[in-house]
Amino acid sequence: MMSEATLLESRVDKLEQDNRRLKLTVGALLLVLAAVPLIGGVMPEQIPEMIQARAFHVIDENGVDRVRVSDLGIRYLDENGTGRVAMNDVGIGYQDENGDIRAAVDADGIWYMDENENLVWRTPER
Repeated sequence: MMSEATLLESRVDKLEQDNRRLKLTVGALLLVLAAVPLIGGVMPEQIPEMIQARAFHVIDENGVDRVRVSDLGIRYLDENGTGRVAMNDVGIGYQDENGDIRAAVDADGIWYMDENENLVWRTPER
């Protein structure tokens, strides 16, 4: 029959052995987890040949559209989502913070408007 001291010593030995196994397992797991980002950094970057979409929106950190690109043209918006500059097949237009057209460039020339969109100046006709 085993004495109480021998039984206690046996149990402590088993706990120490289990503790070593646990440390080895956790260490191996940490090494694997540390290697995953490194493997991603070594792999060559995949660049698609073509991206297809009907429209493209750039959204800022607040979730507000800042740029829209579509078959209608390119439109830049301010931090409030108000259109400020638009470029399309007709020309380029600039709008103020209220959305009023203030300047435009098209096939007929350059146009400047006041805050009520009344023509202030236009390049002379050719």
